[in-house]
Amino acid sequence: MKLHRFILVLFLGFFLYGDVMYDMSTTTEGMMGMGGGETTMSVFIKGDRSRTEMTSTSPMAGEQTSVIITRLDKGVIWTLDIDNEQYSEMKLGGEIEGITGEEEALDKVPKITVERTGKKKVVLGKECEEVVVSMKVEDEQGDMSFTQTMWITKDIQCYEEIMEFNKKMTEMGMKSSNTGMMANRKSFEEFQEKIGEIKGFPLEVDMDITMGGTGMSFSMKTHSVVTKIDAKPINNKVFEIPAGYSLKE
Repeated sequence: MKLHRFILVLFLGFFLYGDVMYDMSTTTEGMMGMGGGETTMSVFIKGDRSRTEMTSTSPMAGEQTSVIITRLDKGVIWTLDIDNEQYSEMKLGGEIEGITGEEEALDKVPKITVERTGKKKVVLGKECEEVVVSMKVEDEQGDMSFTQTMWITKDIQCYEEIMEFNKKMTEMGMKSSNTGMMANRKSFEEFQEKIGEIKGFPLEVDMDITMGGTGMSFSMKTHSVVTKIDAKPINNKVFEIPAGYSLKE
């Protein structure tokens, strides 16, 4: 689904950082009337490699587990299918099939605002400041409004490495992303440029998305909080495809 792809990019943009490991918990409500859900995420990052392990539970889908390995050195993202010992591969930095420069120029750039409210609070023992990002996208497939409230800090270990990984990920993602309701690459670049102005690691995030088109509209809210963060050595095997796995055709 386009929404799932959009949300994944948001998580990549905000939560994939450098040389650190952390755990995060997310609760979701309002997803097309399907009730709430919970997701726990563990992220392992070493230089230009990352591994994200997610376990999600919901009344409709039950429990689902996914593993995503991002290899900036190879320009790929691998998604592991643990049950079937298979993996899929997405190239970073390539062109999107069926999208041309002329088509991109016709699409509208979203209205994006970034506000530093001046509010402070302590999350995970760190003093954080509140930053609110708002965006509205108008598209023939339907409009979307998005608000994200983040509590960010620079008071974490390996902060410079974190920012460097995020910068590389953003640059490579800009070349290859055509993310659903964020209709084109120009829109995505504008969004990432605004996010790049925010200096800090988000320890708590509230996200509110409303999407609508002819005959259908829905909203979704998520609350995410980092529950643990450490800097420690990570085995290189964590970022490799397990032995015996085959590429999905």
